[in-house]
Amino acid sequence: MKLGKKEINLIIGLLGILIAIGVWMFVAKPMKEKTEALQTENVELKAKADEYQAINAQRNAFEAESIELQDERATLLAAFPAGMTKEDEIMYWANMERANAATLAMSNIVMSGWEEVYVEGQPSADAEGATQLHLYKAPVSYTYQSTYDGLKNVVRYVFAQNDKKSISNVTAAYDAATGNLVGTVDINMYYMNGTGNEYVPYTIPSVPTGVSDVFHTSGDLADAAGVSEFGGESEASEE
Repeated sequence: MKLGKKEINLIIGLLGILIAIGVWMFVAKPMKEKTEALQTENVELKAKADEYQAINAQRNAFEAESIELQDERATLLAAFPAGMTKEDEIMYWANMERANAATLAMSNIVMSGWEEVYVEGQPSADAEGATQLHLYKAPVSYTYQSTYDGLKNVVRYVFAQNDKKSISNVTAAYDAATGNLVGTVDINMYYMNGTGNEYVPYTIPSVPTGVSDVFHTSGDLADAAGVSEFGGESEASEE
């Protein structure tokens, strides 16, 4: 069958339309979608690049802050004693009495066992616990006799030492017989193992046998408070 010119032109037109549709479906549209995807990805990458540039610009500040935090950590760990004995718990109050000799005296001490309150890190394979930090708490209860100023000085003394000790409880009652305060001061003493620090015990001065004032404190509250003097031997007990 011989096609006329009109039919041929119609077929050519249809073929052109099919080719155009094919080009759009298989070439232009995928290219357009890919271009849009690349543009979206480019925006995201640019945002990340800007973020990384901002972080890099502050890198020196971050590094300086990191070094500062490491120094603060080292200073904090260095402040913890590396160990503690019952003698340390007794001598802590003895030194406090020396600092407030005319206004403060201890009459009894109750020393509880040490409690592990925190562990940081994992034990190493070659030396168990070598990479761990162990924080311990030693609760101690002191029964005291003091003037009003003496009790205030106890609080000042504990917080001024900065040696990882804290007051957990204080009781006080007026003693009409002496005009002084009597009560208890409960102190938590902390020490840490694993810091690499060495245990340094308190220096205990020598005391001649038979001396009643073993800590070299005057025990003379009367001069400071203007009231009658009280005495009594110090006792220690352990729970």
